Amino acid sequence: MEKLGAVDANFLYTETESVLNHIASVQRLRLAAGTDITTFISEVKQQLMTRLHQIPYLTRKLVEVPGQLDHPFWVRDTAFNIDNHIHQVHLPEPGTFAQFERAVAQLHAIPMDRSKPMWAIKVITGFQDGTIAYYNQVHHACLDGISGQTAIMNMMDTTPVPRTEVLPDNFFDEDINAGLKDMLLQSVENLIKFQLEATNRSLNGAESALRMAKRATTPGLKFGAYAEAAPRTHFNRAIAKSRTYAAGEYSLTDVKTLGKTLNCKVNDVFMNIVAGGFRRYLMRQGALPLAGLIAACPVSLRQPGDTRQGNQVTLMRVNLATEFADPRIRQMAIRDSSNVAKQVTADLAGGLDLEISLPCLPAAIRSASHMYEASKAANTMLPAFNVVISNIPGPRDVLYSNGAKVLTHYPVSIPVHGAGINITVQSYVDKLYFAITACAEALPDAQLLRDDMHRAFTELRDLVIPSNIAPLKRKASEMVVEGEQVKSRVSMASRASKTAGLSTAFHESKAEPHKVA
Repeated sequence: MEKLGAVDANFLYTETESVLNHIASVQRLRLAAGTDITTFISEVKQQLMTRLHQIPYLTRKLVEVPGQLDHPFWVRDTAFNIDNHIHQVHLPEPGTFAQFERAVAQLHAIPMDRSKPMWAIKVITGFQDGTIAYYNQVHHACLDGISGQTAIMNMMDTTPVPRTEVLPDNFFDEDINAGLKDMLLQSVENLIKFQLEATNRSLNGAESALRMAKRATTPGLKFGAYAEAAPRTHFNRAIAKSRTYAAGEYSLTDVKTLGKTLNCKVNDVFMNIVAGGFRRYLMRQGALPLAGLIAACPVSLRQPGDTRQGNQVTLMRVNLATEFADPRIRQMAIRDSSNVAKQVTADLAGGLDLEISLPCLPAAIRSASHMYEASKAANTMLPAFNVVISNIPGPRDVLYSNGAKVLTHYPVSIPVHGAGINITVQSYVDKLYFAITACAEALPDAQLLRDDMHRAFTELRDLVIPSNIAPLKRKASEMVVEGEQVKSRVSMASRASKTAGLSTAFHESKAEPHKVA
């Protein structure tokens, strides 16, 4: 028996009819010649049964504390049946990529059953090229992006021949500490512990406050997008349950070359691709705001070596500088924003409490979430941010599942009220695989935005890579690009200050203060 952390549990409390807090990854696989799909699925089930002890969420189900006194507990599902979790889904003919995207959108709009372990693998068949796909789904309460990649690697193998594992004989023994009395005792102990640690939390909070005060009074230090409001777009609304989905990929080598040439991180380049896509999409509709769009970026607070499955994340803000037409000047603004982001994150990290525990807090958050949805307040309130952008470092080795080679590693994520679009990217071997997951009413044509991102990537690549220009080490405030009129360096510096925001680290060095979630 294990109590959920506050961040994990929050994904349960904030889930509503329209906000579904499960995530997924999608792997296209090439089967060995002559493989029978029924036999293949049966063997995948058998293999996973031998690895259940390596992936905790596969066999853990929720148990609520009576009266919602504290966060729920995970307990072993002694009635676990893997046939409840792995099913085949067949695409209609002819089995195109667009039909596959629609199938993923439909699957992602179905709530998960909380009465059993909250995961599923839908084996999608019927592709015209003979491949298959996994829609590998799990509730976000079970894990974050980093631990999710670990789970994927434990499910699969790095060679076509699966490794041999043995499930411990006593694995499904009943949890003797899962009774009502034990849960209540642990909940009371947890509440008392939270109160006793109030002094330490206060000291940590005071230290963060002092750092922020120093930032406010020191010339040259900035707050980035924390000090800037997000403009309103038609994406920023109360969302519905239906989803749209579009996926794509980029060469990791190309993106790294762009980053090296422009003296930027890989993540900065991806942010610029997203920004360029949004700029094209909104300009075509005559709806591009004068101010840059604001992205919310989940950022991992996980310490090196921490392999726990739960969520250890916070949200940060970054200005995408979408008002700039030239992708090079936009890139510099995003890079400056990223640098400020890491500084602000380090200043705030000590004051963040991921284990808050108060009596009846679960009931309060649930009620607030349902009231917010019912009121459709997101349609009238100023948005906190325009889009969620997540970046996740994925497997670097080629993976196999029961001998089938994994070809892709697309993500599927969560749109929320007020931000109806989520764009997530994760790496696999030598590619960056990204996907747009959106509310169908906020973005009915996700494929168009995906195509606009591709055009933005091509524009940036063609401008930068062939020219062999030296790395640009100047700040955005010092740049004047032909065709992009900047009135003065002073006004540009002011704009750079406003656009400076929060970004995530993507395949950063170990010296970075955080990695992405």
